[in-house]
Amino acid sequence: MKRKKVLIIDDDLSCLDVMQLVVSGLGFETYTFPTWKSETIQEIINIRPDVIILDEWLIGVKGSDLCVILKSINQLRRVPVILVSGTEGLAEIARRSQADGFVEKPFDIAEIEEIVLRF
Repeated sequence: MKRKKVLIIDDDLSCLDVMQLVVSGLGFETYTFPTWKSETIQEIINIRPDVIILDEWLIGVKGSDLCVILKSINQLRRVPVILVSGTEGLAEIARRSQADGFVEKPFDIAEIEEIVLRF
């Protein structure tokens, strides 16, 4: 049976590490990106993730804007994207950007487990 692939994009390395530990502890294959570059989209397409966890505040770009871009790409449009942030109004930001869910920071480990298992 193929293991679920979870991609995590967060420039806060401590959050990235915690999420990676939680997700890999569930037995999933994890991929992490601490930064966003234009070539990242092709890398994501090549990985073919089952779920993407995406921080709202990355250096130089908003995760919600990236979510809109990811959802516009044929190979990625059906991949669930989960926004993660401590920003106010995250539910509305997630809705407007077509995200499939959201987790507010500071998050509880059980929240990350639950949302990854849901998708």
